[in-house]
Amino acid sequence: MTLGLEGVSGAGAAVAAVAAAATAFHFSRAGYGRASAALRAGAAAAVVLAVLAPQVSLRRAARAKPRLLVALDAASSMKARGAGKGTRLEQGVAWLERHRADLEARAEVSVVALSERARPVGGLDGLAEVEPSSETLRLEEALAEAASGPAPARVWLLTDGTSDAAEPGRALAVAGAPVDLLGVGPSRRDPGAAFLDLRAPDFAYLHGPVPVEATVEASGVAGRVVTVTLQRADESAPGGWRVVDRRERRPLGDLETFGSTFTVRAERLGTERFRLLAESGGRSRAREFRVEVVRQKYRIMFLAGRPSPEYAFLREFLKADPNRELVSFVILRNPENPAPAPDRELSLIPFPADEIFGRALPQFDLFILENFSAARFRLPPQYLDALKRFVAGGGALLVMGGESAFSAGGYRGSPLEELLPVALSGREPDFVPGLFAPRAAAFTHPLLRLDETPEGSARAWEALPPLDGWGRFAATRPGATVLASHPSERADDGSPLPVVAVRPYGRGKVMLVSTDSTWRWRLGAAGDRLAAGAYGRFWGRAIAYLTGNLDLSKVKFAPVPDRLPAREPAVFPLRVFDEGFGPAPEAETRVEANWTDPSGRSRVFSPRPTGPGAYALELTGLAAGAHRLRVSATVRGRPWGSDEARFVWEPATDRPMDRAWLGRAAAAAGGTFVDLSEEGPDRLLERLPAAREESEVVRRLKPFDTGAWLALAAALLLLEWAWRRRRGHA
Repeated sequence: MTLGLEGVSGAGAAVAAVAAAATAFHFSRAGYGRASAALRAGAAAAVVLAVLAPQVSLRRAARAKPRLLVALDAASSMKARGAGKGTRLEQGVAWLERHRADLEARAEVSVVALSERARPVGGLDGLAEVEPSSETLRLEEALAEAASGPAPARVWLLTDGTSDAAEPGRALAVAGAPVDLLGVGPSRRDPGAAFLDLRAPDFAYLHGPVPVEATVEASGVAGRVVTVTLQRADESAPGGWRVVDRRERRPLGDLETFGSTFTVRAERLGTERFRLLAESGGRSRAREFRVEVVRQKYRIMFLAGRPSPEYAFLREFLKADPNRELVSFVILRNPENPAPAPDRELSLIPFPADEIFGRALPQFDLFILENFSAARFRLPPQYLDALKRFVAGGGALLVMGGESAFSAGGYRGSPLEELLPVALSGREPDFVPGLFAPRAAAFTHPLLRLDETPEGSARAWEALPPLDGWGRFAATRPGATVLASHPSERADDGSPLPVVAVRPYGRGKVMLVSTDSTWRWRLGAAGDRLAAGAYGRFWGRAIAYLTGNLDLSKVKFAPVPDRLPAREPAVFPLRVFDEGFGPAPEAETRVEANWTDPSGRSRVFSPRPTGPGAYALELTGLAAGAHRLRVSATVRGRPWGSDEARFVWEPATDRPMDRAWLGRAAAAAGGTFVDLSEEGPDRLLERLPAAREESEVVRRLKPFDTGAWLALAAALLLLEWAWRRRRGHA
């Protein structure tokens, strides 16, 4: 035991020193005797002790234990089943209670409960008061609050690994000390393989590579083969799916996470559907995703039967876009026109039918026939049959009328007629000159949209100059869509006479324009505010429709994981693109989501914007079972597109602790990962620093904290005065 003085500040000590010096100086000048000097010194000392009031401490040697911060995950996922009986939170609390004596003997323990924020519990005595919340564990924010007090020597985080932290190292760094991860919950999930993550591009170029990356978790299949197969949707394949590629992996451990990468070629325009299949142990999991396929450049063959304003204006329009490669031929000399010199001596080349309909045809994306006569060049049926196969395989065909087209051009009864949206008429002539204003069918159709709204499109169509000449047809084929018709003429079967019609054929598309006078829209509408620019908008949308761009979804979910983390809110990213497939402007975009839960109940809500053209759908109150999400978007007040996602929400009860995340987090935080169902605290306690040797205050006394010392000083001064008087001093 040792004694010591406490409670004397530096300023108080300085005052005491000045008082002592002044007293000594005074004695040296006054010439008092020893008795007077002693009495006055005692009075001065009593005054100083009364003013400073120092404490007397009784100390003994002691060892200071390191501070241990126990952070207990109390988020919603901790309500789920633990490794034994009870919840995961109860499993963690029981483990701490069971090893309480070891913890308190080795460390000074403080406990805090974490969810969206930190809730101090105090020491281990407060564990019984901890209850799980309905909130998500916001690890970085909550841990920063928990570590805001005195710095701990080490942090223990008891959790099942369900957190919003994608980068656990950064989140745990806010603790300011090494963090050990103590896993709670079941260690295993049902045997088999599942997809934890799937990454694929939203868009790909035709014939270009499509990279696909999947993260697969294999559980309970150690030593057995896990097969991951990439499949492409194909109606001709058994089951509707064709195998593209596969990977095999033989996990060595009971729980293993690995990546599988694939590269597939985009084969067709528009939406390509793919599926990943993970199979092992007699169980399989499938994940579907979509990729929108566009062309990097569009190759167009333009074949005109004669020079005309339509050819000149449409050729100029097509060449104006750098994303289009145009090859055009116009017939200046027909076979019946005699020439006085051999072909090799003429500047005009012969019509290269063999090249166009043979070797070069597969190189093009769009083939245009404008007022072209197949009969005049005596094209053999195999050439037109090649054009038919071109469309069936995914190509696009635009056929424009004129006096040399349709029946007059030898189309009737040929493979070319089989492609058209109409059946040709046997009446002559099958092309009739004359002015007319076409009647649009529905202004909501994207091909007829000449303005932002249907009302504006209707006014623009009414303001267009009339066209000149139309074709006669027998009927409209089943499956074709008539976009515009003649205001008064009828087909042979009595139906409205098509002027603009479209039809899918195989994997391709065919568009019919029965006149070659749309150039009148370019010239005649130049001075009209409503109709100005209608020519470019009409043909721009027509080319986009034929080449596939108009059909591409501009509203798209990111791929949804096979198993969603057991936390709320569940977040689903969404992208909305503009016409050029850049981010759609937020100020002009309205997105609405519809969520249908397993009971069939639907709820409508608005996603949260997260960036340019990016949104997040956040769902809470999820029930176990199959859910469906459907979103639709409008841009500048007009429908823009929609997408749908389906997912299965598994109760957290069925999910084991995320061992991969826990191990990765512990390594990043300079700590150790242990499974509470398998280990005690010994290995973790060994990593705590040793206790420090220091003195401990056993008792503190305050003998000078009283007014008696001032009274003693006064009594001593009075006694000194009486002594001097008795001795005869002044």
